[in-house]
Amino acid sequence: CSMISSRNSRKAPHLLSLFVAFAVAVGMWYVVSVRDRLEVQLEVGIEYNGIPPGLVVTDGLVSKVQVRLRGPEILLRSISSRSLTEAINLSNIKKGTTIVPLTSDNMGPSLRAFELVDVQPPRIVITADTLAERSVPIRAVLESPLRSGALTVENVTVSPASVTLRGPEGVISSISNLPLGIRLDPKAAGTTVEQTLLLDTPSLVTSNPASVKVQYTITSGRTVVSRRCKISVEAQNASQFTVEPSHVEVMVEVPEALARNTSYLKRLEVMVVPPALEPGQKGTAEPRIQLPEGMTILNPSFDSVTITRKK
Repeated sequence: CSMISSRNSRKAPHLLSLFVAFAVAVGMWYVVSVRDRLEVQLEVGIEYNGIPPGLVVTDGLVSKVQVRLRGPEILLRSISSRSLTEAINLSNIKKGTTIVPLTSDNMGPSLRAFELVDVQPPRIVITADTLAERSVPIRAVLESPLRSGALTVENVTVSPASVTLRGPEGVISSISNLPLGIRLDPKAAGTTVEQTLLLDTPSLVTSNPASVKVQYTITSGRTVVSRRCKISVEAQNASQFTVEPSHVEVMVEVPEALARNTSYLKRLEVMVVPPALEPGQKGTAEPRIQLPEGMTILNPSFDSVTITRKK
């Protein structure tokens, strides 16, 4: 009888410990899962993975969605204070249009601890096309900063002459050549210009190589012209100032085709900014030159001029 009583006394504390542990676990579950449930709206960034090889997404990708969640206050406050990003798997998309619902099943594991009340937008509509490649020639497009005919160009070469484009089949199939804008340097008369230019491709299309080497020769000449220019005052109250001397002689080099073009030559301007002067005071300043495209100044420095503010 005494032996049985000893065994029961040893079991009693053990059962008490189990009961206390169970009660604590139930209490924690109640606090986390039942008590103080909240509803919050969060902005969730979206990333994408699993795009099938041979396909390219052309439209429908969104960068973020608005998500309304319901759950325990403790857990919701812990995620609302940091930026959320979820990955969407696109392994099931096909060529054409595929609707991908944004549900708790495909929004990622970090949100599955909560009740997903609403997502805006509730779905994304993905448009995909076959990834294609095509070799196309480069078409040189000469762009002159001067009027038509002012520059003559010869021996234009592009290397390589063709490139391989890679992108959506619907876009690639409509490209027969890739235009390359070459902006001519009007100051390079009589010389051969060499440049490396990046290719400008349509959206979602890449080029291999991404750049080409360009070479051309401007065969039109240049000539020297002398201009007598009036010095203008660059100030809001310009009429209150006088400049002495009022004109300067400027020697410039211009393309031969524009040597007698009055409208072009008038774009050469000489300006001066007056110092701080009281009415009746005089000061000095150095003129500065504003040149049109293709013009080079041969006497870049000038003596200072006297500026007088009228009384």
